[in-house]
Amino acid sequence: MTIRKRQLSHTQFVRDLIPVSRLDARGLELCHALTHCRFHGELETGMVNLLEHLCELGYMRRIERVEKDGRIHLKYRDLISLDTFSLLVSASGQDETPVPVSQIGRTDHRQVAEPLEARVRTEFERRFHLSVPRTILDVVAASSRRIDLAGPFSYLYELLRETIGYDRIALFLSSNLLNSQANTLSELEGIAQWAEEEQFCPKRVKQDVEDSARLLVVADLSKDARFARDVPKGAYGSIIVAPLTAEAYVYGTLEVWSREANVFSDDDAALVEFVGEFAGGLIKRRLEIEELIFMDQTAQIHNRRYFDEQLNREMERTKRSGDAMALLMIDLDDFKLVNDSCGHAAGDSVLRQVGHVLTESARQVDIVARYGGEEFAVILPGVTRETANTVAERIRGNVARHAFVTGSTDAVCDGVGRVTVSIGGALYPTDARSKSELMDKADRICLYDAKKQGKNRVIFWEEAQ
Repeated sequence: MTIRKRQLSHTQFVRDLIPVSRLDARGLELCHALTHCRFHGELETGMVNLLEHLCELGYMRRIERVEKDGRIHLKYRDLISLDTFSLLVSASGQDETPVPVSQIGRTDHRQVAEPLEARVRTEFERRFHLSVPRTILDVVAASSRRIDLAGPFSYLYELLRETIGYDRIALFLSSNLLNSQANTLSELEGIAQWAEEEQFCPKRVKQDVEDSARLLVVADLSKDARFARDVPKGAYGSIIVAPLTAEAYVYGTLEVWSREANVFSDDDAALVEFVGEFAGGLIKRRLEIEELIFMDQTAQIHNRRYFDEQLNREMERTKRSGDAMALLMIDLDDFKLVNDSCGHAAGDSVLRQVGHVLTESARQVDIVARYGGEEFAVILPGVTRETANTVAERIRGNVARHAFVTGSTDAVCDGVGRVTVSIGGALYPTDARSKSELMDKADRICLYDAKKQGKNRVIFWEEAQ
């Protein structure tokens, strides 16, 4: 069987092989400049400049350069995916063959002779009427290195307001992301969202954008025949819905609404699409960073660092909502015997299985983490004491019934037998008024009391001796 290599146009190369989340401000300039070149010589030069810049950023490496018959054969390796690809360019860079109209933007012919960087800046200022998008490039390039998304997203929203003038803006995560273990973007809640009764965008429009990963503009919500059956009663104005994309995955939608019909231009839509793509890149990077610094590699669940951050966040949320939250501290009973008799590899296997049982036993909104050693923690937002006790008992019972297998060749350790947990719990603000008090009552007092009373049991603060 012969495997044929893909041949991509310059614009396809940028879209398919160079995720925008990797680019800094200079890289974004070079990337967008490619879509406004009129001659193949310019495209080739722009491509080489972009690839060499990615080498400087550490994302790629040039592994071959051969010059022959007036042509230069370049080969690069993507240091992230380890894919290799080749580029054949003219040695002189003076190819004056026009680029097909379908591959270029609306660049003024008189700009061709201008330096590349100056032409890009002029094009941005002409298309978007302000120098604000240049600021966007600088801001998002810096913000892509942050973990918290609330700051850069809020700033992007404000810059869009100054540039295209909208009345409402909202970001909605994909249902696939919301229902996954990776749903850890809680800081986006409450930022530029609108209530259910204010949903001007038809659900079918959102779904079409997510499914196709393409921008959609509804010029007049009250008259568009395509979505007449789906538009909420009384909807009006115009809306742009852009996908939050990164490397062929759609993380949700960015929706920009104006009370006026037919108000958004093609340039406005293009800028919203660009911001949506970059926002998708920021979300992707955030999730990748969480995988590295917020996951416990042994138990394959969140670690203590993530637990501390989320406990602070949930306590603040509880203060605003007036609800109660519960903290469960969970410790494996006699875990030292597993390590001593079967080895630490078997112990690590048990920890992974316990992490899985806890995740499956908790509610979807609960936060499960390894606190340290053989101790785990679960945060239960928005609960009563009865609900918290039900979840805790379900966790205790499921662990006790689980058939733990280590995979050890030792017959004694292949099935480690019965593993149980002791659980201490307390509610905030019912049982404690501060984080330190909540931790102290759930961990030092209630969990210790559960151990003292015979292990394999749940003790909440009101029951503690």
